[in-house]
Amino acid sequence: MISPHRVPDTLSGAYDEAQRMARAHYENFPVASLLVEKRLRPHVAALYAFARVADDYADEDGPGRTPRSRLRDLAAWENGLRSALKDRPAPPILTAFAHTLRTFQIPPKLPLDLLKAFRMDVAIHRWSTWERLLDYCRHSANPVGRMVLLIHGVRDEKLHSLSDHICSGLQLINFWQDSSVDLARGRIYYPRSEWRRAGVTEKDLLERRPTEEAGRLVASMVAFTQDYYSRGRPLIDALTGRLRLEIKATVLGGQGLLDRIRDLGPGVLERRPAWSAAGKAALLVKALLP
Repeated sequence: MISPHRVPDTLSGAYDEAQRMARAHYENFPVASLLVEKRLRPHVAALYAFARVADDYADEDGPGRTPRSRLRDLAAWENGLRSALKDRPAPPILTAFAHTLRTFQIPPKLPLDLLKAFRMDVAIHRWSTWERLLDYCRHSANPVGRMVLLIHGVRDEKLHSLSDHICSGLQLINFWQDSSVDLARGRIYYPRSEWRRAGVTEKDLLERRPTEEAGRLVASMVAFTQDYYSRGRPLIDALTGRLRLEIKATVLGGQGLLDRIRDLGPGVLERRPAWSAAGKAALLVKALLP
């Protein structure tokens, strides 16, 4: 009997391309790690490659990368996915990804929500409230976690809800981690309601001033994120095998970054905290412990 996870020979080249991209950008996508079961790696890589290309299309860096051209590229990528889902000609990565969606009965709404988030990122550079920022996270981060769970055969909605807290929490952590980079580009992910409450002005943020008020803002961001993120931790103990190790490593990695952001305080507006090679190795060892 042929395994339902076996990649047909006619798709092998498409999956090979997706896995090459996953390896090339490994540091940016923790779940595409060696902790993933070998039989599932092509499918996780296809998911990663789909998101990676869309992220590149949404990226503002590079000559000629106007908002209009970026939105046009994202629209073409979405049209390609819709074609692939109908077994029509499409780029190899989309052919592989469409096969993954069908194999694991993943609702197309999930990757389409992800593409919506990339379009939001092109058009929106300020967020008024926590509610609006979390709505962005529901599109940008949560679909990825849900698709990873579905690829691993986890379909329990309660577990998916826990994953949402982890994924949105990771997205928030990434925002605070990248503060110095995003602010230099004129992007403010701190909710306007919160930086006004802390007594911080837009000019203070764009000039990345590590003031006492900025310290209050960062502290409130960390506190909110910690509470939101921690609500998803029960997912770890609800899982087994390699998937449990994947999620545990990812959660520990995010927590470590959040702790560093807390320690930096307003300094996070000036410099980006990151894991060292030794820190990553220690993290993996910690994830493997009971």
